[in-house]
Parts: sequence; structure tokens; C-alpha cells
Amino acid sequence: MSDAVAAYHVYVAARLKELRAQAAGLRAQIANADLGAARATWLEAQQTWQRVGAAYGSFGDLGNAIAPGSRGLQGGAASPRFTGLRRIEYGLWHGQGPGELVPVVAKLLADLDALEAHLPETAVDPADMPLRLHEILEDSVRDHLSGLGDQGSGMALALTRADVEATQEVLATLRGLLERLRSGYPAALDQQLGSLAAAIDATKSGGTWTPYSQVPLAQRQRVNGAIGRALESLALAPALFSTDD
Repeated sequence: MSDAVAAYHVYVAARLKELRAQAAGLRAQIANADLGAARATWLEAQQTWQRVGAAYGSFGDLGNAIAPGSRGLQGGAASPRFTGLRRIEYGLWHGQGPGELVPVVAKLLADLDALEAHLPETAVDPADMPLRLHEILEDSVRDHLSGLGDQGSGMALALTRADVEATQEVLATLRGLLERLRSGYPAALDQQLGSLAAAIDATKSGGTWTPYSQVPLAQRQRVNGAIGRALESLALAPALFSTDD
């Protein structure tokens, strides 16, 4: 398991560097009041954060600052504790401009710098990896497909698609261990995750992500069915490792 975790840390470090560059671009676009471009860059950045997958639960307060929701905060979206990517999403889809959003992006960049500096100290617990293999998509259902995490963009399916990629990355790191514990299990997961990815991709219109509320019901039902089947299979992973001496 230690080799799998080490490989995953390399992956996480690369995603965080990618996110840092996207956040810097976002700051420039917002400062120039190029809000259309900023919305596109925000989506890329939020997807990159989703692809961090199994690691973001180990980041503590810095992780919470980078992409929190506004639920449960006194004042909701107006709370000073509402920061990071989701706060930027709220502003971009609620008519806010450079004056409101440049300071938010500046704080995001500072938080990303702090996280990168402390990354060696924020190791993913090996025991958490099998659990996260299941929980990433579970979080997608709770936060994205339910609409509870949305701050105005409607990009539930785009973010769920990034969560599929995060799940596939964790599966890749655990593949050898899972195969030894249950032959054929990783291949079955590959098939189900591939079907889920295809169902999500089919919701695009002209290659562009469609706000979730505008996706035809039949397509949303196909996504819901595919993610339900994947979650049922992924739930076995923690149990397999719990019996591994």
C-alpha cells in the first residue's frame, strides 16, 4: 500500500501545480473584467480540484479554504468564511466583478501556496485509500447531482465527470492490490466507470457542458443509473481491505 500512496502523492502534487496556474490565470481574467473567460477557467480549476480525489480530505483547514460550500455558514454566501473556488463560482454567476472577486482569488492563491509548502506533511492515510475509492463518487451524488453544492454555474455533470477521473486514478494506484484480493474486480470497475463517463459525456451539447437543469430527464436518469451501479460495486473495496491481514 505504501507504494500506491507514494505514487498517488506524485499525482496530487502535479494536480495542485496545475490548479495554481489556473488560479493565476483566473486572477488576470477577473482583473481585466473578462468574466466569460473567467467562468471557463473557473470550471477548469474546479475540475482540477475534483481530480485531487482521495487527497483533499487530508488537507485540513487549507483544503476547506480552497473549495468550501456556503451551507451551514452564518450569512451563507455573504459569510467572510466563504472563500476559494466555490466563492468565486458564486461571484461569477451572481454579477460580481473585479472589486469583489480579485481579493478572493488572491486568498485562493495564498492558500494554494501554503498547501504546496505543507504538502509533504499532509500524507494520505493508506487506510483511507480504499474508502476514498468509494467516497469520491458518493460525494458527487451528495454535492453535485443533488444541486446542494452548486453556487450558480449548474456544472454538476462537469464536476461529476472530473470525480470519475479521480476515482479512476485511485483505482489505478490500487489495481494490483485489488486484483490479488478479488480477481477480475478492477476490470469490472473499469467497465462501470467507463459506462458512467460515457453517460455523462453524452449530456454535452455541441461538445459544451450543459447546466444540469437543462439536461433532458432521460439523459440524467442514465447518469443516475450508471453512478448507482458503480457505487454499489465500489462499496466492496473497503470491505476487501478490512479482511487483509
